[in-house]
Amino acid sequence: MKFLTSLFFALALFISGIGVSNAAEPDSIQKAELDGLVAQINNAAQKKDLSFIANNMPERLFNEMALRLKTDEETLKKNFINQLESQFSNLPAGAYRLDTGKIEYRQTTNGIPYALIPTRVETKDAIIEYPTLAIIDNTKWHLIYGGQKTIQNPVFLEIYPDFQDVNIPQEKITRK
Repeated sequence: MKFLTSLFFALALFISGIGVSNAAEPDSIQKAELDGLVAQINNAAQKKDLSFIANNMPERLFNEMALRLKTDEETLKKNFINQLESQFSNLPAGAYRLDTGKIEYRQTTNGIPYALIPTRVETKDAIIEYPTLAIIDNTKWHLIYGGQKTIQNPVFLEIYPDFQDVNIPQEKITRK
């Protein structure tokens, strides 16, 4: 009898473990949605449609940052777009690229799915490679720019506390 109880307990743990891992792993639809978003971001970067890139940031993040900075969300987005414009102004078309073929799907210690998307920026002097964080917020993928500094930001961690232990690899710069 003790053997049967142990067997049922082990089976229950195994089945519940399968359920947890499947719930945390993005399904094929979510992966296709992220691939589509990455293609749209690449297209927007190619066309220098920086408002599309800025509008992909999570609304909750913009709202909270605007509150903290004592400004409105629209002004904050305009400032973000201006920063993007200055960063993209000297880049030739195709210099900024997210790689859909090498997306790494991971999960936080609490089982929240996220992805790291290999990103490459090529300037006349260097090639910069780094991962861009993608998170799901309100059932939709969003890209989070700024690497480890962003996810260590107290405002980000208040909104997304599950990302506290996430480590984003540092950028790699290769001089030409």
